[in-house]
Amino acid sequence: MKLHDELSNSEILTLTVYLLDGTISPVDLEDAAIEAFRLAPKKFSWIKYDDRIDLRIVEYALRGACRPSMQYLKGSNKHGYMLTQAGLEWAENYDEEKQISITSRKLSPSDLILKEQIRLRGTHAFSKFQNGEKEKITLMDFREFTRVNDYFPEHIRKQRYVKIDNAVKDDVDLKNVWGFIKTKFEEE
Repeated sequence: MKLHDELSNSEILTLTVYLLDGTISPVDLEDAAIEAFRLAPKKFSWIKYDDRIDLRIVEYALRGACRPSMQYLKGSNKHGYMLTQAGLEWAENYDEEKQISITSRKLSPSDLILKEQIRLRGTHAFSKFQNGEKEKITLMDFREFTRVNDYFPEHIRKQRYVKIDNAVKDDVDLKNVWGFIKTKFEEE
């Protein structure tokens, strides 16, 4: 496969984050660099020493995928990168068309999303919402749904919320619950 001819650097990094399970957990800059180099070595190597990864190029591509004009990724070098809903949709479409794979992956992104959906469906918030008792959803129910508490730093909360955004994007019931509790507890 010749990704270096077909995709931009930011698209390759979006695909890389997808392949490294960035749908459900942040991907470290160095892990992304190694996988991007594996996918398109010509794009992510030094000019003079083409067997070495150029982290600077990887960083620029990651930042490009985070820009408002693209919005495929969210994150930072310090806390890692995750796919946005737009990035996940693009990567899934590309993967479906080209059948990209990574040999070390234990579960596919869709398996990981399904696992998170099952967990979300088992929460008190989901069951109260489904039973027409949405006004009875408490802060504790919200915390169970999101798996966050008062001690979580802001960047971890945001990562958890991105994970939930990705898990509920194709599930109307979960999307409705998430939209409701996100609004109800937006201060959290």
